[in-house]
Amino acid sequence: MLRIAILDTGINPAHRQVGPLAGGVRVSWIDGRVRLTGNRRADWGDEIGHGTAVAATVCDGLPPEAFTLLSVRVFGRRMDAPPECLAAGVRWAVGQGADLVNLSAGVPAGSDPAGEAVVRDAWAAAGEAGVTLVAPRASHDALLIPGALAGVAGAIGVEADTELDYGQLARRGEVLVAPPWARPLPPLPREKNFSGVSFAVAAVTNRVAGVRLGVATAHFPVEPKPAP
Repeated sequence: MLRIAILDTGINPAHRQVGPLAGGVRVSWIDGRVRLTGNRRADWGDEIGHGTAVAATVCDGLPPEAFTLLSVRVFGRRMDAPPECLAAGVRWAVGQGADLVNLSAGVPAGSDPAGEAVVRDAWAAAGEAGVTLVAPRASHDALLIPGALAGVAGAIGVEADTELDYGQLARRGEVLVAPPWARPLPPLPREKNFSGVSFAVAAVTNRVAGVRLGVATAHFPVEPKPAP
């Protein structure tokens, strides 16, 4: 059973596009300290839908009997959390036996050296434990930590490209590039749904999970870089 941890705003387990959940945790920053709570579904549920949309993209085409999700709620109503919360979420996921960790954000490189170090250490420890790690390498022309870290075992940095359609991937050097579109939710138009680098990361996590499970990966075929 493949275990996929999604660090985001939580997951709504009742959503029709979301696969089976094994539980979750809420990672909060209270009085300068990390606090973990996960006794109730409300702790790791999703108030705004972003993490649920990420989970739906991760689940697309995967056999539900072959994997389970872990909801790691590190964000509230904003996609913002202290580096300590991101690191704690990664460490919790590893402790729960996650095989894949999908992180939707990162710390802008150079903005917080101490925070970068905290996230880097947790990311590197997870990779050394054999966990596959997927995170955004860059967003709005800024490199993000930990996705931009080179040489971390098991880590995959992802960038988004609006020229790609949902279902496409491109490899550009050591970077995987994917579209920033969430899994289609008919009849909602694409432009009305969530979008951003988080969904490029989710698309790559989906592809990695498909390879690990040995299922067809027609949803995300790798495309060559367009000619200049």
